[in-house]
Amino acid sequence: MNYALAQVFTDDVGKRLDDYDDAAHRGDPASLAQLARGVPILTGALRTVLAQHQVDSHGDCAACPRPPWRRRTRCRFPRDLSVLLADLETLDHPTGRHTLHRPGLTA
Repeated sequence: MNYALAQVFTDDVGKRLDDYDDAAHRGDPASLAQLARGVPILTGALRTVLAQHQVDSHGDCAACPRPPWRRRTRCRFPRDLSVLLADLETLDHPTGRHTLHRPGLTA
């Protein structure tokens, strides 16, 4: 997949997530119904990604990128997802070199 196509998918997912956020903040019945329809989609997507990051007894994951000299890499995705879901405040202040920078958003 090239960069332009990946960006289209990223933008589409970001738009959908923004729509869910807006529906949650509005709180009217129609918005809450929209949000309720989206929750199974989000939980299903998280379960799918989590299943792709299953680790073996050494903590290695076949889905994570790896350097050429290593067959697999230690997977931090399940841990990072658990931390994010346990403390949603961490979502408000993204940091690190892999932070998604959107226009108008400051870290």
